[in-house]
Amino acid sequence: MAAPGGRALVAGIAGFSINMLLGVVYSWSVFVGPLEAQFAWVRTDTSMVFSVSMVMLCAGQLVSGWLIARTSPRFVMGLSASLAALGFVSTAAANGLVWVCVSYGVVCGLSVGLGANCVLATVLPWFPGCRGTVSGLLLAGVGLGTFALAPAVAAVLATWGWRTAFVALGVAFGILLGSGASVLRLPRPGELSEDRVAPQEIGAEAPSAPSGGMTPRAMVATPVFWMFFTWMVLISTGGMALVSNAVPAALEVLKDEGSAAYLLASAAMGSIGAFNAAGRLGAGWLWDRAGARCAMTIVSSIYGCALLACVAAVELALFPLIVAGFMLLGAAYGGSVSVASAFTGERFGMAHYAMNYALVNANLMLASVVGPGLAGAAQVGAHTYLPAYGVLVLAAFAAILIARFLPVGRP
Repeated sequence: MAAPGGRALVAGIAGFSINMLLGVVYSWSVFVGPLEAQFAWVRTDTSMVFSVSMVMLCAGQLVSGWLIARTSPRFVMGLSASLAALGFVSTAAANGLVWVCVSYGVVCGLSVGLGANCVLATVLPWFPGCRGTVSGLLLAGVGLGTFALAPAVAAVLATWGWRTAFVALGVAFGILLGSGASVLRLPRPGELSEDRVAPQEIGAEAPSAPSGGMTPRAMVATPVFWMFFTWMVLISTGGMALVSNAVPAALEVLKDEGSAAYLLASAAMGSIGAFNAAGRLGAGWLWDRAGARCAMTIVSSIYGCALLACVAAVELALFPLIVAGFMLLGAAYGGSVSVASAFTGERFGMAHYAMNYALVNANLMLASVVGPGLAGAAQVGAHTYLPAYGVLVLAAFAAILIARFLPVGRP
């Protein structure tokens, strides 16, 4: 494949930068303590807010796929910027659970879904010869955003409080996503050489034949889609459970809730973001070089090791073990996201990629309810996350089995 041109590199850098900002949505657990203290909420309450945001993120991706086909990436990204500013700023004025569920959960979640799907659907057509690697690079931005920006959010929380932190996020999202709307666009017909892109990947006319890409309706009618969807649910459930409860889970092992312990737990949560980014990049690279089955099996195995480390950390009260579990789970969950992007394009084609990927990623609608709900229920009922870890270990074994038997490659 010829080296990408300047316009392709601009699109790639812009997409990566936007995804870094969008990664802040996964830093929800830094707000858990302050909001529970402010409103006397319990863990199931704060877990519900995160679940709502993830469900709406999936809904935003579906809406994004529909809108991109009818408007333009710039319109979708501009809409994402407007909703983000509205959602974060209105959360700063919240006075109860329903308010936060609507402002943060519904509005911010919808905004992130619109933006995340728009980035992938717009940037990947510029790099048709290495979708696995480019998907990994783009999606690594989300993990790096969680890692790099979560400490800044935590510092603002500690100094000025959660309301100021949400206002700052609203301003940053509005300005930076709005800037991204002026950069992102699809390649025009003839803009890329024939050895770098197939005609159906840049044209508006999407063929219905498998060589051009399956329609969303045809895709969801295949058993392969549902097997892969189940695999994603199993991996994502663990990712959502820990992302939404990372700081409290680390504090459980530390057996301390002082300010120093909170900062240490926040740093541990940041490790999820860093290894999430590494997992997204690594799985994309592995996909291009070793194939789908190898990538899925390794991701599933890392997922199982992560949860076993979390179990051992609670039983032995060893903080380094929970950090190791966070790192491995971040890598596994991040890797599954890159696998989903690459699998959608390779198995079902690029003609309807935006909507097809949104449907694959709709696994989060289920995972973001089950995962945080399971973790919250375990903490409230047993005062420990250990029962949730045990259930998720079984999910990891099921994921390994699916990775072993799932048909891969183009039909």
